[in-house]
Amino acid sequence: MFNWLFRREDNTSRKDVRQALDRIVEVAPQVRLASRYESRIGAVIGKTLDHAQELVAALPAPRDATPGAWADDPYLRAKFATPDDIVKVIGESRDVRAWFDDNIAADHTFAVLGATLAERRVLVSAVENGVMRTDVARTAVSFDDKRVRFCSETDEALRQELVQRIVEQFALEAMSRVEQQEARRDVLKEHRALLAARMQMLGRRGAGFGSLIASTDLSGDSTRLQRDFEENDAALAALGSLTDSIEAQLQTIIDLLAEPAALISLTHRELCLNQMNLLMEERCDGPHADIAIVLAHLPTQPPQIRAVEIVRIARRDVPPAGAAFDEAARLVL
Repeated sequence: MFNWLFRREDNTSRKDVRQALDRIVEVAPQVRLASRYESRIGAVIGKTLDHAQELVAALPAPRDATPGAWADDPYLRAKFATPDDIVKVIGESRDVRAWFDDNIAADHTFAVLGATLAERRVLVSAVENGVMRTDVARTAVSFDDKRVRFCSETDEALRQELVQRIVEQFALEAMSRVEQQEARRDVLKEHRALLAARMQMLGRRGAGFGSLIASTDLSGDSTRLQRDFEENDAALAALGSLTDSIEAQLQTIIDLLAEPAALISLTHRELCLNQMNLLMEERCDGPHADIAIVLAHLPTQPPQIRAVEIVRIARRDVPPAGAAFDEAARLVL
């Protein structure tokens, strides 16, 4: 009974927790210098892993991103203008090329397709109330900045990798916040140096004992400078010493891991699109497609929202390595 009451659960022995700790240390190696960093991170990282697994599990089943499926797949038609556009995006992915180079026997790979959902108002021709009009406002939908990243052999392996990538993102965000504090420290130090230079200039103009020979009263300037010095010292003290920055870095990571939903989240959206990728605000009798997309809210600077899905890519659909360079040269010429 006493063993049960006073036992501390050690999560660091779990494989996924151990992997997450290793990822965090790779991104923020200085946290290893903090006291009991493993047990302190291990106490909260389970919550982040659970949240990440829920997010990854919410992604739909993989879709074949192949030019041959474009005509029959409304999702591919919505995101890619033509079948050749699929080949172009695949060919631009260094991750895809590197993965197939490292896995010679593989015919397929699973990867994440990300894109930015763009919506803009356009004027189109349409029938309204039985009258053909040329100035009907509609919302045109497009998927820009398409990228294919994070390749794995299977869907399951990719999802496990995505969970660890989410953990990495928490460490990156913590590093970004700490770096902002360090940048603030540098600014305050530079400001302090300027205040010291101004104080020296006042001394040459009659402040201190120089007032015995100077006719100008500079006491007001000296008082303001002293007040600026005090405010500068207080701001630097609030940031702590350089030694404290390691502890602050670890604590920032812990705070973010303790509230994972506040940093990364997914939302689902239903789109009803016609053949021109125009958003149909009301149900229509004409040809249309209902597609569901997953939007990932990412803590970048500035924050981004990306439409993400898992796709399966065939080796045969990867264009030759020189094709991208030939296309770039043609555009330049």
